[in-house]
Amino acid sequence: MTQILCTSAKKAPSVDLAVVPVFEGQALADLPYLSPSRAKAAGREAFTGAKDQSLLLLDGEAKSPRLLLLGLGKGKDFTLDSLRKASQRGARQGRELKAKALALLLPEPGGFGEVALAAAAAEGALLGLYRYQRFVSKPDDKKDPASLALVGADHAAARAAVAEARVRAEAVCLARDLVNCPPSDLTPEIFSREAKKALAGLAGVSLKVVSKAQAARLGMGGLLGVSRGSDKPPVFLHITYKPKGKARRMVALVGKGVTFDSGGISLKPAKGMEDMKCDMSGAAAVLATVQAAARLKLPVALHGLCALTENMPGPGAAKPGDVFKAMNGKTIEVLNTDAEGRLILADALAYGARLKPDMMLDMATLTGAAVVALGAELTAVMGDQKVVDLVLAASKLSGEKAWQLPLVPEYKEHMKSKIADIKNMGRAGQAGTIIGGLFLQEFKGDVPWAHLDIAGPAHLDSEAGLLPAGGTGVPVRTLLELLKGL
Repeated sequence: MTQILCTSAKKAPSVDLAVVPVFEGQALADLPYLSPSRAKAAGREAFTGAKDQSLLLLDGEAKSPRLLLLGLGKGKDFTLDSLRKASQRGARQGRELKAKALALLLPEPGGFGEVALAAAAAEGALLGLYRYQRFVSKPDDKKDPASLALVGADHAAARAAVAEARVRAEAVCLARDLVNCPPSDLTPEIFSREAKKALAGLAGVSLKVVSKAQAARLGMGGLLGVSRGSDKPPVFLHITYKPKGKARRMVALVGKGVTFDSGGISLKPAKGMEDMKCDMSGAAAVLATVQAAARLKLPVALHGLCALTENMPGPGAAKPGDVFKAMNGKTIEVLNTDAEGRLILADALAYGARLKPDMMLDMATLTGAAVVALGAELTAVMGDQKVVDLVLAASKLSGEKAWQLPLVPEYKEHMKSKIADIKNMGRAGQAGTIIGGLFLQEFKGDVPWAHLDIAGPAHLDSEAGLLPAGGTGVPVRTLLELLKGL
């Protein structure tokens, strides 16, 4: 990844491209890299600093780098995400121009401070340069810039914040790589091997791999039932991170890990299956978050729980009408085998509840109804209000959008079964995302809990701000912000 430096205007190194974010109406003449002649050139091109406006000045003066002006919009509307996106654009433009060394001028601190600005700029650049080219026969030969100097934050606190931002960005990219990997190259067993590699050598981290036979002894009827149609055995991962010294809190992170979802006997249409390698995004987020927390030495004890399986229509596949018994003893009538995520999460949540954490969060590409309700870019959040509030506050800091949906108690009637304790579906076309949350609530025990339905933002058809097309790594940055604030 590109090296990130913190420097002052006086110490700024020689670069190939200078990136200058500009507020709307800001005077240009006084900014570094903007000589009077360049300011006049910007005026001739009607550059005003309006949001998303950009101007590339290639005909630089002697001993001056090429210059990229990026509009931030009105100062009153500025957020850290505005800077993340500007830095993303600048870093990508540098790659397109084959620039080896970039400089980015940090805007005036305003209400954020130099440290937060430096971290946001570093994060935006590193996330923006992400590419997945593992299976491309002729990868893009344009190299990432070797360095990016952040001009305006030349002190130790900024450098520490940039180092932390790098860890966050690398964790997001780990999750993205896993989500983008073809399903035949990321079966449950391969995922567990990738987890071992990702966690190797980290202080305070251990990994327990629960086999199919061990899952049976634990009573994981949901995980085992979903896996029946596949020739690939299921795997349950229990990742533990213990910080040095006394932990402030103990948190369980639970991730849905369906490495490919055909829908099972309730087979999806072909179009609905195209991106179903992404159905393990929750598990990828859990792995990446625990890895980053350990690297950052966060003073929070973590249990990362990943329920991994394929959902296939093989000879032994579960049938609509079957009844599974979850790890906590509750029985589930399976009316639709394509509502499989909640079945494996039922066991994972019950397992997590036995650990008696202070709080538990699960993340899952659970319902298409979440996309209908909130669109592709928002995470739907449900659960106990105190935990939900922590998620929503963290999402504002991370820039990953989230919105709370209610867990309407009366809707539990929709899941009543005539032959079991509960059924895995509600009423057709009614509150699908909320029903998913209410179902999971039945298995979390007395632990304060929140459910993050990431069906929309975990995998996108096209780029949206900092989120690339394909695997996005949502909600890794939100989880890290939450854990950091405990």
